[in-house]
Amino acid sequence: MITSFVRSNYASLRGPTAPLAVLHLLDSVGNGLFLASSTVYFVVIAGLPTAQVGIGLSLAGLAGFFSSVLMGRAADRFGARRMLLISMLALAGVYCMYPMVDSAPTFFVVVALAGALEWGSGPLFHTLVMDLVPEADRVTARAALRSVFNVGFSAGALIAAGLIGIGGAAMHALPLGNALSFALAALVVVRLPVTSPGLPPERASRFRALRDVPFLGVIGVSTLLALNGTVLAVGVPLWILSVDGVPRSVIPLVFILNTVLVVLLQVRAARGSDHLDGAVAAARRSGLVSAAACLIMVLGGLIGSWAATVGIAVVAVLLITAGELWQSAGAFGIGYGLAPDTARGEYLGAFHLRMVAQATLGPATVAWFATDLAPYGWAIVAAALLAGAVLIGPAVRRAERDRATAV
Repeated sequence: MITSFVRSNYASLRGPTAPLAVLHLLDSVGNGLFLASSTVYFVVIAGLPTAQVGIGLSLAGLAGFFSSVLMGRAADRFGARRMLLISMLALAGVYCMYPMVDSAPTFFVVVALAGALEWGSGPLFHTLVMDLVPEADRVTARAALRSVFNVGFSAGALIAAGLIGIGGAAMHALPLGNALSFALAALVVVRLPVTSPGLPPERASRFRALRDVPFLGVIGVSTLLALNGTVLAVGVPLWILSVDGVPRSVIPLVFILNTVLVVLLQVRAARGSDHLDGAVAAARRSGLVSAAACLIMVLGGLIGSWAATVGIAVVAVLLITAGELWQSAGAFGIGYGLAPDTARGEYLGAFHLRMVAQATLGPATVAWFATDLAPYGWAIVAAALLAGAVLIGPAVRRAERDRATAV
């Protein structure tokens, strides 16, 4: 059974694309190791006040907002493989600097560098997928890679939990372990084939994606749909904590359930999203089921019973996970489908801004609706997701027409 699952889910990662899976696994283990424990590390080991930690993480998101398109454009100019190698080596160096952080200024500098490099690496990896994987297999391969990422991230988070339990000097292994994962990833990148040597200066796009108004519309609508990730990561835990009597141990169980489902179902959820019509349909389904989950949480807030809350939480997480699966599949298909060959990196970098915005602005926004405006604030989040579901089709069709006219 396990063998058949592996064959059916990861068949697209055979041959020259197999190193991408190894690369993604190394990256995900390191990310799980550090991101799952970063706040504890900054407060306990670096001795930083929580307010300064929050400011630093916001700076990381802001740096990522600027680097995403810049790194994508650099991939078009110099080649995605070369730029990803530089990024992996730089990240290894930056994370080696974390144990030396002992003040707010040094923390802000290091975390901003890490944010710029990490958010900028996303478009580089997506461009590599376009370079190495045939067009018909890209979405399936990207879905399989996302499944691999969840496995690795979970493994890294478990290691982090053990190191936090030990405490003391052992916690320095958190950033250093992430540095090691980036160094090993760089070794994998070196072995990847060079399929995109880069474009000469006269052919490289001059921030064409940021002047492509229809494409910017797609990014804006996709940002609304990406809210479902923040709903799960921030909104659901806050909602569970707001109900008296609900055991806090329910919260990690929610994330375990989500992770298992993503690993098992992401490839299946991506079927049919390898063309724009199918990708739009998946994105639309994502908005609808995620909105339904938010409306269910309105009901849970009115009931107020902890037993009912646990049951509603399970249903909500199942719906949000379905939305996450379809949102990812739709985003893969839309991003690859609208990125022109001469500006792949730049367009994928611009499209990646939806995730940067969601990670930077989403937590505070969802937390406000989930706490200060509860329970009816969930209806506002549901309305935003519904708007995304309604608007994604017209936005993509307009961008597709504009691209066809430009060609």
